[in-house]
Amino acid sequence: MSSPAERFPTDPEDPGHDARDSAGGPNPSPNPNSEAAPDAGAAAHARRRRRTLQEQAQATLARKVATARKAHRSIAKATAKRARALADLQRWSSDPATAKLLNPDYAAESVRGPVLADADASPRKIPAWEDQEIARRTITTEVACSLRLADRTAENLIGESSLFAGPMKATLTAMSSGDISYRHGQVLMDQLSLLPLEEAAEFEARLLPEAKDLTVGKLAVKARRMRERAHPETLSTRATAAVAERGVWWEGRADGMGTLTWYGTAVQTQAALDRLTSIAESTQALERHDASIPEMDRRTIGQICADAMADLVLDGVTAAGTGGGIRGSVMVTVPVFTLMGKSEAPGFLEGYGPIPADVAREIAAGAPSFTRLLVHPETGAVLSVGKEQYRVPADTRRWLGLRDGTCRFPGCTRPASRSDIDHTIAREHGGPTDFDNLAHLCRAHRRPKHQTLWAVVQEPGGVLRWTSPAGETHRTYPETTLGPPPTLAPTPKPPATPARPRTSDLPDDPPF
Repeated sequence: MSSPAERFPTDPEDPGHDARDSAGGPNPSPNPNSEAAPDAGAAAHARRRRRTLQEQAQATLARKVATARKAHRSIAKATAKRARALADLQRWSSDPATAKLLNPDYAAESVRGPVLADADASPRKIPAWEDQEIARRTITTEVACSLRLADRTAENLIGESSLFAGPMKATLTAMSSGDISYRHGQVLMDQLSLLPLEEAAEFEARLLPEAKDLTVGKLAVKARRMRERAHPETLSTRATAAVAERGVWWEGRADGMGTLTWYGTAVQTQAALDRLTSIAESTQALERHDASIPEMDRRTIGQICADAMADLVLDGVTAAGTGGGIRGSVMVTVPVFTLMGKSEAPGFLEGYGPIPADVAREIAAGAPSFTRLLVHPETGAVLSVGKEQYRVPADTRRWLGLRDGTCRFPGCTRPASRSDIDHTIAREHGGPTDFDNLAHLCRAHRRPKHQTLWAVVQEPGGVLRWTSPAGETHRTYPETTLGPPPTLAPTPKPPATPARPRTSDLPDDPPF
């Protein structure tokens, strides 16, 4: 199909143009006395057609943008409806009578006692949760699994919904009508949550009209400035409280990459960036004068900053003297042919996934020890696990770590190395300490499994079938296909032989 431009009459001002020829009509000999009038008419006709087609394109553009705007407003209305539903769920679960009903002890024959701190039956025990805590954990995990969200995301979403349905009803109403998006509402909440409750309503009333005309970014800037002027406490007082929220978070990225986020004071983070930039500028100047480094291999400022940060974090020493000789540990599975350089099959980093073959080989080259895995060449099932390792754990523990990879609660990605081994059927209920009754659960999910109405059954192949308190079924699958844990055949005892009479004090079989 030709474009609108291709359907236009040819411009009569173009060299070699003949309007009648472009229309497909005859091309008689030119008449010097009548040449101007036909050309002027064709040009006017062409302009009218262009205007008509342009107006049609503008009308189509307006219609398509209106469809997108309607969908955008529908999303805002849907998120507001979700907020109302989650706020209603939170209010219902916080009722003391409801919380009591969500406690497994309510219909149990006996009251559950304290929970063991880990799967090793440590004498340290953790007190059982109160009814309100059980109810809170129940709705958080239920919403997280049902909406396919992380627990923290679900918890934040429920908390935001309660604020929208409570002190921020005007914002929720604006979302319900599609006037602002959920992200606009979150920006308002971020600033309102930092104000005393008595100041929040007035602040919301002043800022909400602005939110209907501003982008999320501009609204955030304006809201932050207004909040600074409206807040009754000094910035120094608030900064002292904010320091308590400092922390570091990691997030896996595509193509073997990851992001490490440091949330600290503005002075520290800006000083750190300034130091990294200074290091990078000095290093880049040295590289420019190093003739042995090809131009294409010279690093950018950003690349040098990233490399310098890695060196300082992985090899540096803190002011307290700690960190020297400490190395972050990772668990990497490398196919043997990749290790030998005969294959480019990726390695697998625990808690992340596939990493490039050359990175896996580099990690393996510096590893203090290896764990040998014998893998079935067709199914990929691990048939045996080596026993030589720098720090040798129990065979079953190592086998379970390889099988599970992560915590086995639905949606959890915490690595198995930072999780506990849990009995699917508790030991106090007769559950054996066998591979088909064990699985990794992080401490955040062991307690809901034991202290709420969540139930789990281990199916063949290490599959865990979870049933939520609301009756939904969720299955989690092992990261690696494994056969049963390897066991050594018992060494047969040599047959007893009658003792020979000794004629001397020499041993029966002298060592010479």
